Amino acid sequence: MLAGRRRHERFALAQRCTGALRVLTDAVVQHAPDGSLLAITHAPCVAEERLTLDVAGDGASMRVDVMVADSRPVIIEGSVRHRVTLLIQEASAASTDDVAAVVA
Repeated sequence: MLAGRRRHERFALAQRCTGALRVLTDAVVQHAPDGSLLAITHAPCVAEERLTLDVAGDGASMRVDVMVADSRPVIIEGSVRHRVTLLIQEASAASTDDVAAVVA
């Protein structure tokens, strides 16, 4: 037997399963004149990725379904951040004006 090697798997899934992963990340969000949202984050996003954004500000909060339109690295105060353009999805209960009121 070789040191550090196993003869069996550590675990095995009996059945395939599906699920969702929720990762919470802080971001600074601004409302753009064209109705999109601009977020500055520590992590990049993938174009056409669908996200749920919990927006809080001015004493109010709301949950908004968005899709990533663009994600580009930027330098802010000497650190790499990511400027993410988000489009509010039609199925979202929030309107652009509702989100603008909270983000403003």
